[in-house]
Amino acid sequence: MKTYVADAVAFLYYLLDKLPSAADRVFRAAERGEVLIYLPTIAAAELYYLFERKNWTNKWRELLARIQDLPGFALYPFDEEVLQVLETVSLREIHNKIIVATAKVLKAEALITKDKAIIKSKEVPTIWE
Repeated sequence: MKTYVADAVAFLYYLLDKLPSAADRVFRAAERGEVLIYLPTIAAAELYYLFERKNWTNKWRELLARIQDLPGFALYPFDEEVLQVLETVSLREIHNKIIVATAKVLKAEALITKDKAIIKSKEVPTIWE
């Protein structure tokens, strides 16, 4: 099964139904259980922080429900293996480094992101448009 990693913005756009077509196709395939999209726990924490600040507790519950109930979504922990790969990632921003390292550990088909620094780095294949 093909594996993907999504960053916080990609998962937020998914929850808001605002993904561009290429990213949306992968998320819809995950809903059907045809591919697996991992959300790194660092990205989940970023979303929790955003939802808490905006008082969007319903969105946090929706995120957790989709990850729990749909076969094509899962959380991936910020673990020792990801830590060991961090030094191979040239990006400066720590959240981006962790997310890209996670994609490398998982040997993901692509990272679903609109982050220009990640896309420009070409550290991993990316999908957005």
